[in-house]
Amino acid sequence: MEHKIIIITGKQGSGKTTFLQEMIFGLAINGVQTAGILAEGFWKNYERDYFELIDLKSKNRILYCQRDPKDGWEKLRHFYINPDGQKFGEAALDPNHLKNTDIVVIDEIGPFELKGKGWAKAIESILVGLPESTMIWVVRKSLLNEVSNYFNIKPLKIYHVEEVCAENVVSYIIQLC
Repeated sequence: MEHKIIIITGKQGSGKTTFLQEMIFGLAINGVQTAGILAEGFWKNYERDYFELIDLKSKNRILYCQRDPKDGWEKLRHFYINPDGQKFGEAALDPNHLKNTDIVVIDEIGPFELKGKGWAKAIESILVGLPESTMIWVVRKSLLNEVSNYFNIKPLKIYHVEEVCAENVVSYIIQLC
């Protein structure tokens, strides 16, 4: 069971998701199908205010989390998680939904997953249910070792967004596929 996991990393706020969006576009124009989730952040008063989750296969999106408190929403650091957004993401990461896809994308794996929450269970299901899958994980630089140890994975490649252009990573992935 050999997973091909490519990690996109950088510091918090370094443009990891923007880099990932460029990669997904580059892969798409080369006929590589991606599925999974992308978390797009929106700013207000110079800070992240909320995130929307995008199902890369269906292109649907939903509010995932926001800074403003909301009854029944679990708090993670500065944000409150929308339970419907969580279910949406879990469905987008269901191995049955991901079948017949070239690349599985998970943006982002972080503190929530390291507590067994967020996408942790979905990731475990993918690792078991799609053992030959090629994946792109977005992980904050400060959490690389913790994430690798928690999920017991050895990344195939780690790309730092500050040190490489998306086009080079796309070329590597195309050769891999």
